[in-house]
Amino acid sequence: MSEHDETLRKTLEEVTRLRSEREESLREVATKEYSGHLRYAERVYWIYGVVCVALGVAAINFFIRSFDIKTLIGCAVVMLIIYETTVLMKLWFATARMKMDVLKEMKLLRLEVAQLETAVGVDRPAPTPVKYEPMRGMPSWERRFWFAACMFVAIVVSSWTSHAWFGGGETSIETLVTLAADGSAEKRQTTERAYTGYYLPKGFSFYTSKDAGVRFLDPTGHEMPVQLVVTDTNHRYDVTFTESVFDRGKMRYTQVLDLPHAAKLEDGVWTYEHGMHHVGQDREYRLTILLPSGAEVLSTAPKATAGFHEDGRPQLRYQGITKNDKKYKFIVRYKLPSNSGSAE
Repeated sequence: MSEHDETLRKTLEEVTRLRSEREESLREVATKEYSGHLRYAERVYWIYGVVCVALGVAAINFFIRSFDIKTLIGCAVVMLIIYETTVLMKLWFATARMKMDVLKEMKLLRLEVAQLETAVGVDRPAPTPVKYEPMRGMPSWERRFWFAACMFVAIVVSSWTSHAWFGGGETSIETLVTLAADGSAEKRQTTERAYTGYYLPKGFSFYTSKDAGVRFLDPTGHEMPVQLVVTDTNHRYDVTFTESVFDRGKMRYTQVLDLPHAAKLEDGVWTYEHGMHHVGQDREYRLTILLPSGAEVLSTAPKATAGFHEDGRPQLRYQGITKNDKKYKFIVRYKLPSNSGSAE
């Protein structure tokens, strides 16, 4: 082989090497480009998945707990739409992945054909460096992150919807205390609370002292079914709601307590104390205290709005918002005229 032929051979080998390196870099660029598109498509798929999980959990919870026909139909429609959406998203992602796979392989095939040409002056054709490599989507840690996000959203939505099951509406309490001249009192407390069709409470339990009489009335004035349980220290009343308690998104009932020794007499001054305490969300309250006819108000703590009832009795009014787990006490001191017949 002449010197000229050797130089030509080396030149052709160098050209082949440079072409191979260039095509290798092009192959890597193409693979990374389509892998990036695949990761983007997979992220879109997971975002839609999180949204579908949130809506699906809410719809399932509402469907299980609901008593309203419209709510049941609406939840069923939402669940069907979500199911079809998840199927379509899977088809979209599979189609997008297949399309990107085909485009990537077509581009790599063009590079492969170019490299399969026989190198001039080389004893054998250049080997094919292009091999099939599946495109990499998101890394495994990111897939775990999206799976955890779906679980977290499901738990949060389930907790939030459970709040709606058990009412979750604003509660207002209106109390009317009517004091008699002998210190006894009738305490009539009306509770009104918003409710939803997701959950209908069946009743509640009420504890009182053994010497107190109590009745539970629905909005029509009829007594609700009550089961009395006698304990060592007090009485427990298990009240069952009637259908008339629930009306137009509100539940309303009244409990009437007859307290024989509500006010105490000391040195000619009657003292009545009214306590209020609850655990839960803030509640609006309105408290009205009717004193016996002819009573003279000496002091109130806290300060009350004084006036007269339509029957001429002195009337004291309180109104405000009770906070969670905070005790409130209202104290009224008054005198009765000497001919009232009060016990000394």
